Parts: sequence; structure tokens; C-alpha cells
Amino acid sequence: MESLSDDLTERVARLEHQQAKLERSNRRLRMIAGAAFLLCGAVVIMAQTNLQIADSIDARQFVLHDDSGKVRAALGMTEDGAVGLDLIDSKDRSRITLDVASNGTPGLDFFDENGKMRGTFAMGPQGNSGLGLYDAEGRLRTSMDVPAGATAGLAFYNKEGKPAWGAP
Repeated sequence: MESLSDDLTERVARLEHQQAKLERSNRRLRMIAGAAFLLCGAVVIMAQTNLQIADSIDARQFVLHDDSGKVRAALGMTEDGAVGLDLIDSKDRSRITLDVASNGTPGLDFFDENGKMRGTFAMGPQGNSGLGLYDAEGRLRTSMDVPAGATAGLAFYNKEGKPAWGAP
């Protein structure tokens, strides 16, 4: 009889062990199913949201910063009504500016690594356009302009900034 009792005790212990194992497995399965349900719900909700792109943004100035916080570009207006775009290199130097002055004349300027203007393309108030190329010291060396209603001109300048040759 004692062997029957020992067999029953052993069998009950095995069943309890298997039941505990099944309960742990069931608990894990419920957690995984719950997480999957939440994830699916989140995906469904995110899929239903519309990303709205604004038709316009109103501001007086826009500033673009790089990862280190340095200003790399700025688009803005001055108090006199001029508007401009300034592109800045990684060493905080303006390299290209594009602007429209308060009188409505546009201009595009190029600067070297020392901050000296090296090239400009601009239009005057009467509609005359011009192109200027500058040396490393910032002196005008070549210019080409088209005065309104007149013949276009080309000029070269010496190191002192005095005309060396021109046509017409």
C-alpha cells in the first residue's frame, strides 16, 4: 500500500510541476498577445492619422542650424524692407547672399573664405544689370554691365583698381 501511496505522491508532484510550467507558459503567451494587440492598435491608429503639411508659414525670419547649433543659413527681412538669404559656411562666414534691396533691386554676392566679396551679379533701379569679379583684396578687377537701353560694356581693371581696358 505504501508503494501505491508513494506512486500517487510522485504522480501528484509531477502533475503540479507540469501545471506550474503550463501556467508560466500561459502567462508569457498572454503578455506576448497583449503586446502584439497594443502594437497592432498603435499601427492602425498611426495609419489613420494624416500628416498635415502647412500651406504656408508666416514669419519675419527663418534660421537654419547645423547639429552643433551653428547658424548655417538665414532668410529674413530688414527693418527697411529688404529681404535676403544668407548661406554661411561651417566657420561662421557668409559665403553667398541673395537679396532684394528695399528699392526692389536684386543682387547675388559671392564671398571667399576670408569674407572678401569675390563676385557679384546685380540689377540697378533703372533695370541695368551688371557682373563684377573681385581680387583677393576685394578690388574690382573685371566688370560687365548692360545699361538700360545702351550698349553692353566690358572692363578690366589693374591692381590699383584703375581701368586697364574696356569696350565700348
